[in-house]
Amino acid sequence: MRSWLIYILLVIAALVALVLLATGFPSISSGVFVIGTPIVVVAAGLGAKFIQRRNRSARAKTS
Repeated sequence: MRSWLIYILLVIAALVALVLLATGFPSISSGVFVIGTPIVVVAAGLGAKFIQRRNRSARAKTS
């Protein structure tokens, strides 16, 4: 469960960083969202898959 908590905190931190970049550079804020949002979504999906596989293999080792 701890790995999921770390994962969620990292995704939230990435979204906050994206918002801070957009507010820090208002002239390119739309570009930041157009480029940054897919990166965060893909990274979140890959991270979830990694944690899922890691937890599955840890359960298999203990059984």
